[in-house]
Amino acid sequence: MLTVLRSLVANRRLLLDFVLRDLRARYVGSSMGFFWSVIFPIVNLLVYHFVFRLVLNTRWNDSQGALEVALVMLAGIVIWQAFAEAITRSTGCLVDNANLIQKVVFPSELLPAFLAKSSLVNMLIGLPVLLAAVAWFGHLSAPSVHLFVRPVPVAGEDGVMSLQHPSALSLGERSEALRLPIVLERGFDTAVEVELAYEGTATLGDDFLAPTTVTIPARAEGVDLLIQPLPDTDPEEGLETIRVRLVAASPGGVLASREDPSMRAAVEVELADEPPLPAGQAAPGVGGYEPRLRAADYRPLRLSASLLAVPLLLALQFLFTLGLGYLLAVLNAFVRDTFHLVGVGVTVWMFCTPIFYPPVLVEAKGFGWLLALNPMHWLIDCWRAVLLYGAWPDPGMLLRFTAAALLALFLGGRFFLSQKTRIPDLL
Repeated sequence: MLTVLRSLVANRRLLLDFVLRDLRARYVGSSMGFFWSVIFPIVNLLVYHFVFRLVLNTRWNDSQGALEVALVMLAGIVIWQAFAEAITRSTGCLVDNANLIQKVVFPSELLPAFLAKSSLVNMLIGLPVLLAAVAWFGHLSAPSVHLFVRPVPVAGEDGVMSLQHPSALSLGERSEALRLPIVLERGFDTAVEVELAYEGTATLGDDFLAPTTVTIPARAEGVDLLIQPLPDTDPEEGLETIRVRLVAASPGGVLASREDPSMRAAVEVELADEPPLPAGQAAPGVGGYEPRLRAADYRPLRLSASLLAVPLLLALQFLFTLGLGYLLAVLNAFVRDTFHLVGVGVTVWMFCTPIFYPPVLVEAKGFGWLLALNPMHWLIDCWRAVLLYGAWPDPGMLLRFTAAALLALFLGGRFFLSQKTRIPDLL
């Protein structure tokens, strides 16, 4: 292992020249150049997002929206593509460069190394798209707040039941408090304060109790607004109305930004007249609000100082890819079918790695051992923590992948060096 690393350091100028030449050759004659490194992950994201999120309704937990799932997938796609490309190209690198190896004194250990390094550089070109999205949605964009109205079953003229969104909610004067959810489209790492206004024929304080401001805690889904009706002694009062309206959300919130009958900026409530309470009996509640917490494992999008771990993850990914590249390149020199087997194996490995689905689904089906033996699951989990959630990599995952990377480099490098003198004859 140390012999290989010393050779790479000694030939670092040549290694750099190969990397630059490979990056230029990728897009020679292309008018968009390196921008294709940005487009490819986005196109793949759209395809996989359509299949796994919109068709199969995959999500990491009940608290994540479509946007967050898309970014989780994009992070996995970017990392996996760099790894898969390096492994596939490294497998055939000795055969593809047979003339170079046979005719000159050439350090053949540079071939898998420059391909592994080139794939990482190409990955870094597309990575700012992901970071920009996390920065925008996690720090710069305003929270989108809405009142949520659940659809109710309604019988049609033909007797068939269907779900419809009511134009107004009903509440009796002697009823328990009406729970009206105020919901964020996605979680924020800071609290969001929402200001409310009440309009209509019913009077706040006389006919009902409700807060004029609510605070959605950090990382929460929202709050349940409790509108408590107050019984009165006027039997002739008749039907009254309460119009609950979102006035503002801070910091800089957006109110009911999507065209969806469930997501509203204002809701009508009909307050029906009921007989007064018996003497001495108090109203059932006082109004207020209660937090709606997200899943315990929910983490909002954000960037932090954990980005300092990026160089470490790049180095470990390079070592792991390099070790496998050495091993597969030599095997392909012995058996040319290795290249085709690797193509199939990479596809199988991709779908065994939680890129498009959460790990809990695998564990729930009794296949948790697949994750325990999958180094790419450990690596992608570490990358997602750093790039999406502003968290440091899980120490257990990081240590396991470090051990896997060093073991792969040791075995692959040793096998490559042991067969290096035979490689020209094999080719």
